[in-house]
Amino acid sequence: MDGGTTVEEHELTSSYEDYIEAIYDLSLKGDGSVRSVDVASELGFSKASVARATKNLREAGYIEQERYGEIHLTEKGKEYGRRILDRHRVLRAFLIDILGVDKETADAEACEMEHTISQDTMDKWTAWFNKEHPNNQSAVDEGLISSTS
Repeated sequence: MDGGTTVEEHELTSSYEDYIEAIYDLSLKGDGSVRSVDVASELGFSKASVARATKNLREAGYIEQERYGEIHLTEKGKEYGRRILDRHRVLRAFLIDILGVDKETADAEACEMEHTISQDTMDKWTAWFNKEHPNNQSAVDEGLISSTS
């Protein structure tokens, strides 16, 4: 897919999902725009890899970017990024606070899991998690639930 082919939503690899998630997360921390160098730093990828991926994500309608300019997610990209980041946060909170996994391992494993779990299963997991653990500290820290729930 990185070899010059285009990317479609039903074909998004975990790598493309990681790019969208990173762009979304970085955009929340600033004014909504993201620099390629920040994406490369966040993911530990080369600037050339980021350039290839952003080209494909732009062609698929997930981002907008002028040549060498800042990256902006489209509405489609924002929705996809929000969904992936929400998955990551719920899975990470579950692994840390319910199973007692250390934060570094939980972060890495949540990243793996977020790409393979179905939306239906994730919706049920999130509903269960919020019902059974309404004041879960990792969920509060991640902004998933209010500390006054």
